[in-house]
Parts: sequence; structure tokens; C-alpha cells
Amino acid sequence: MAKQNITLCIVCVLVAAYLAVATGFVNRQRQRIYCRAIDVVICDSDKNRFVDATGVRRMVENENPPLLGTPLDRINTQLIEAHLNAKSAVKSTQAYTTLDGVLHVRVYQRRPVVRVLAGGGSFYIDDTGYVFPFSHAYTAYVPVVTGAVGAAVTSGYTGPIPERDTLLQQLYAFARFLDRHTFWRSQVLQVHVRNAHNIELIPRVGNHLIALGPFDDYEYKLKKLYTFYREALPREGWERFSRFDLRYGNQIVATKN
Repeated sequence: MAKQNITLCIVCVLVAAYLAVATGFVNRQRQRIYCRAIDVVICDSDKNRFVDATGVRRMVENENPPLLGTPLDRINTQLIEAHLNAKSAVKSTQAYTTLDGVLHVRVYQRRPVVRVLAGGGSFYIDDTGYVFPFSHAYTAYVPVVTGAVGAAVTSGYTGPIPERDTLLQQLYAFARFLDRHTFWRSQVLQVHVRNAHNIELIPRVGNHLIALGPFDDYEYKLKKLYTFYREALPREGWERFSRFDLRYGNQIVATKN
């Protein structure tokens, strides 16, 4: 047993010594290798385009000059990550260098689930409940909330939904439900808030209005409507109805054109 412990200690010492030597070698190499290129990849550009590779490269070069021709060991990748992560539409960044002289920057964007038009301006809420301002450079394909929102966020605000803003919390939860449901994600175009107890949905397909009432039990209400869509509308036609009222317990009140 004692011999095994001694052998294990020797192995640990040798591994530690090897790692120290290897680290020293890499560090000396990095001192002699200069940055020759910047490789930027927007890892989720197929889903959103709030930022692009050209713009990110420009931000990296402008905020951390000069990078090209700089020894790799003098490039502060943590500072680069911090600068890019400060952009409201950027969720996370990975910056690192490789011994071929390339600075690699990998950017992940925020994924909005709803856009809110409120008195404080227009803003998105992403899938984590993070609020960030609307960008004129790119408009995400998500449901839009209008009406008496009265959001507690100010113009240009970035950060989590304020806890005191109950309605915005409810809107976020509802948007997350729509995002998870393939049919409703495609069908709900707009959410209009008349007041906290009177929510209306404007669908993408069909010339009708959906009176949801309050946000209470919205999953159950929309499940009933989905069943009606599936069973009745193939016979009646999408244009036959002008309004579906889901506020009355177990029934759907349908108004025909």
C-alpha cells in the first residue's frame, strides 16, 4: 500500500512538472507569435441578425487597438468579451487566441420571444426574461404587444424584468408559452392589452379577434380554441367568424361574420 502511495505521488509530481514546462513553453511561444488575423463568427446568425461579423470585428478593432501585429500574450481576451457583452443584443462572447496567430471571437445573440410597444419605447424580452431595446438594424419575427402596457421600464433599459411590473411578467410568461407551442407561435401575430383583465389576440391566419380575458388559465383557454380550430374550421372556413370569446369558463362564444 505504501509503495502504491509513493508511486502515485511520483506520478503526480511528474504530471505537475510536465504541465509547468508545457505552460511555460506555450507562454514563450505566444510572446513570439503576433496576431495576423481576426476570425469573427456569429454562432446563431441563422436565427437572429442583431449583430453581424463585420460590425463585431469593427467593434473589436476600435475598442482594443491595435490588435493586428500585437503579440498574442498581450491581447486581453477577457476585455474583448466584456466590451462585446456590454452590447444589449449580445448574450455571451468567447474570445481566444491560437498559436497560428489568429484571434477568434464567437458571439451568441439574445433570442427575443416578444416585442413590446410601451410608453417607454419599444423593446424586446428574450427567452430568459431579459429586456433590451428595439434595434432599427434588425426586426425579430416575434409577437408584438400593444395597448395599455404601462411598462415600468424606461427608454433604453436593459436588464431583467422589474419584479414590480406584474403585467410585464405575465406577458413574458405568455410569450414563453407561445414560443414553446409550434402552432400558437406561428398563429399569434399581436397581443393587445386593453387592461389587465381584457387581453385580445390578433391571429396571423383568419379575419377574427380572440378575446382572451385575463391571463389566468390561458393554456386551457387556447387548448379549447385549438380544438375548435382543428375540428370546426375545416368545415366552416377560417373567414366565417369575426370573434372568439374565451372568457366564459368551458365554452367558446363564436361570433359569425
